[in-house]
Amino acid sequence: MELISLERPERSLFWTAPVTDTGEMTTEDPLGLDYVAQQVGLLMLPTLTTRSTRAQAYAMVLYGLSLAEKAVDRFGYPNNDETKRQLFERWERFWALATLEYRGGNLPRGDWDNMRGVRGAKAAWKTGDGPLPLDFPLISRQQELGNLGAYLAPLRRAGLVADGSLKPTPGADKIVNNFWDEHGGNRHLGRYEEYAFAALDLNQKKIARKHDNGITLRRIGERSRLLSLVELRRKEQQQRLYSALFGNTQDGTTHAIASFVEAASKGGVREPRNMLTHTIEDQSAYMSSALRDLLITARAFGDYMQQLAGAFDRVYTTVEQGGRIASSDEVAAIAFGSDALANLRIASSNLLETPNVGEIRHFPMHGAACLRLSEDLRDVNAASTALELLLGYHATVQRDRRRAKGWLREEAGKLLLTVSSYTANPDTPRFPSFKLDVVRTLLTDTGQLPFDEVTMTPEMGS
Repeated sequence: MELISLERPERSLFWTAPVTDTGEMTTEDPLGLDYVAQQVGLLMLPTLTTRSTRAQAYAMVLYGLSLAEKAVDRFGYPNNDETKRQLFERWERFWALATLEYRGGNLPRGDWDNMRGVRGAKAAWKTGDGPLPLDFPLISRQQELGNLGAYLAPLRRAGLVADGSLKPTPGADKIVNNFWDEHGGNRHLGRYEEYAFAALDLNQKKIARKHDNGITLRRIGERSRLLSLVELRRKEQQQRLYSALFGNTQDGTTHAIASFVEAASKGGVREPRNMLTHTIEDQSAYMSSALRDLLITARAFGDYMQQLAGAFDRVYTTVEQGGRIASSDEVAAIAFGSDALANLRIASSNLLETPNVGEIRHFPMHGAACLRLSEDLRDVNAASTALELLLGYHATVQRDRRRAKGWLREEAGKLLLTVSSYTANPDTPRFPSFKLDVVRTLLTDTGQLPFDEVTMTPEMGS
């Protein structure tokens, strides 16, 4: 990288305000460890994301993009991505209203039909027979947080949407053509699509609960909601989606990991760490040495993350319970007392000895700093030194995120809490999922695992 002098710096330099402490990652990820865990998960499952959790949502997005392509010609709209996004969002609102119509407006948090934007859809849906609005705000930051924002990248990685466009590829045709039911087996399929087209007429601000052709909004919801694949026993469509998401992947890890998750789940092993251990130690499971090395590295990072996050949460809780001020020595003794420091040293050492630790070091953010901390902690014997290293790393993470400083500062031997919005869990520090929970849910949606409401990962409402 080379620094180049600007001829007119006054035309290029600008001030960016720091992200506020109420930003997305502040309350969840004070040490940047969730980000690093996501990058490790990307090495394991490069075609999936933590937000692309439901198989029917993949199909819904593909169908909506295909419908938008057709609507451009049908209604004579401008043929550009901005128009297609607008049309897709119309379809998405129509689909969300249909789900609520089928469920009678009853979609509690954690329900398996719960979709992105459920609160916006609930505000727009009303009981009765009257028409419903189509231009309501479904979700804030729609392009980022809606279904298209969540599923477009994995759809492109799976080869189902063309790179750099919103156009489904020929590989998506069978999923799209059989969205409502098996093509040729249901004579009403064209009527479902006609109803959907009515929602994409931008001159219309509302949609009737029953189309002229007799299809009701409730029937649309029944056949397209997130749980429809499972409850309507759509075996052929489930197999198409399984093949697209797992069977036909070319990355060398996704299909294998899906097979391991399926086997472990059927054996009653469901927690991410136990699943990794079960797979690593299963001598009957064929896997390449490269994949085994990756799973070993993931498990070691998870252990390190759990120990480090637990220490930070004990620091935070101790200061918070002291009235937002506490002695640094007292905090260090509580955070790193008993076997905590020894366990953290062991986790640090184990991580540094894993086969793929170099991959973590080259992550775009936090990876190198996270490993430098583990190198420092590996040889620390004093709790006070460990506390200093931990808070120094935390402050570095916050600066990397364009925030001014860390959440705690030291003054005259005491720690002062400056951010009070964080919810610490010192007794139950989290082991990262590495998207294994996403895989299990997708396997359930696609019929590879039996439906179990207790163990599925729902699409939480936004």
